[in-house]
Amino acid sequence: MSFKSRIARFLYGRYGADPLYNALFLIQLIFLFLGTLLGVLGNFYTVFAVISTCLYILSLVLFIWTVFRCLSRNIAARRKENQAYLRLKAKLKRLFRKNKHCRPADTDTHIFRTCPQCNVNLRLPREAGKHTVKCPRCQNRFTVKVK
Repeated sequence: MSFKSRIARFLYGRYGADPLYNALFLIQLIFLFLGTLLGVLGNFYTVFAVISTCLYILSLVLFIWTVFRCLSRNIAARRKENQAYLRLKAKLKRLFRKNKHCRPADTDTHIFRTCPQCNVNLRLPREAGKHTVKCPRCQNRFTVKVK
């Protein structure tokens, strides 16, 4: 049996890489870089040497955890961890998004309102005044004021 087939057989059924793996690997590299930078400055200040050592230890722990996740056979648990990471990432993206209300480019010709009954988004022409609108989904009629 060749070495390549032994490696393939060993990796069969393992979890592998996912977005959380990539994020952990990137954080690990950042900690290593900062640890190296502070290690150079640690020659002059002992505080930087202590912080550098802590960053090295933290990067080593992240490396071990990353390799453990990648080689794990408990796929359900690793998927659960990855889904939790993706939910947190999406929440942070929404929090820091510049344009909170992402609307199409036709906002100067149309307005967007939600139906009070079924909460569907409606695209209405931008005509000043008070209008009665009928929701195409639930047939509910409601009034809309357009400035």
